[in-house]
Amino acid sequence: MADYSNLEKVRLEKISKLKEIGIEPYPRRAERTHSIEKATQAYLAVEDKTDPKEIQVILAGRIRSIRPMGKVTFAHIEDGSGRIQLFFRTDDIGEDQLDFFKNYFDLGDYIQASGKIFRTRTGELSVWVAEYLMLAKAITPLPAAKDQVVDGEIISHATLSDPETRYRQRYADLAVNLDVRDIFRTRTRTIRAIQHFMDAKDFLEVETPILQPIYGGAAAQPFTTQHNQLKQELFLRISFELYLKRLLVGGFDKVYEIGRDFRNEGVSFKHNPEFTQMEFYWAYANYLDVMNLTEEM
Repeated sequence: MADYSNLEKVRLEKISKLKEIGIEPYPRRAERTHSIEKATQAYLAVEDKTDPKEIQVILAGRIRSIRPMGKVTFAHIEDGSGRIQLFFRTDDIGEDQLDFFKNYFDLGDYIQASGKIFRTRTGELSVWVAEYLMLAKAITPLPAAKDQVVDGEIISHATLSDPETRYRQRYADLAVNLDVRDIFRTRTRTIRAIQHFMDAKDFLEVETPILQPIYGGAAAQPFTTQHNQLKQELFLRISFELYLKRLLVGGFDKVYEIGRDFRNEGVSFKHNPEFTQMEFYWAYANYLDVMNLTEEM
């Protein structure tokens, strides 16, 4: 049996109670109408008008904070596009529903909430909740973090900081350190920009085998594996070179590949045995052409 912490046991008990009263803690789908970013944009587009249109939304996201205050409760939720505050009030959803939220929802749970967007007295953009639904009950609590809103910007304190934990549990790092997500987005945009550049130069992007019977293209130690059906030893590629060159032999003039290579060597924060690499080959060109292309890129 799994060794659960006390907090995890409490959450598992809540899951059991939810099922007992006929509420599915993991429904099959959400009915959201907007991402948080799109909902915010929709409200800001009409906010300054003389007769602003009421913006009704259904949002979904992970709960990052819960603040009960008598007959009202505030919570922050977050999706992949941003964060927004939820406003629950007894007069709108009823005392039973407010108590249910406070008793069964925890930080890290996923919730669907519907209602109109408005600004609180402090100016924070919020959703005036009319209905809500449990989307997923989190068993393991997120690493502790304290969020502070300063001039409309969310400042996180005491987030996950241990390097060993951050690298080994990347999902937890992404969940609590929002700036890390920007690194992932920047990487994706960088690769896409390189692809667009190479495509504009009439290079053809290709995929070559990862499992290869002969490794080559670099002076490095390979990872080995076994093909059971063929009873053959194979190697995880250490380079794209040999197969890309075969494509030139086959008649292509310009080819490139962006993908994973594997080298069974030392490990450090600068060197990883599995890494992303780009290689390109260009017929009828010399090193000066390659230099100019690289500088232009």
